Amino acid sequence: LNTIQKPEQLMERLVKASSTEGDLVLDPFAGVGTCSVVCRRLGRHFIGIERDSQFVEMANKRLQDVANDLAGRLF
Repeated sequence: LNTIQKPEQLMERLVKASSTEGDLVLDPFAGVGTCSVVCRRLGRHFIGIERDSQFVEMANKRLQDVANDLAGRLF
């Protein structure tokens, strides 16, 4: 797994403190997509850059899981 894992709660605080809904967030070292997942949940646009294809696959799966979760909510 990624050697620099960031808890989602910490990333959420950082994203909320530095952006508002609809903003674009850049994560140049996306890893397994923690920042991207948080951005999707909080209604931010994001660009994630990662060179490790295994990390990209994991990030894409996590993002799909979040999209499925959000699609199932009424509000």
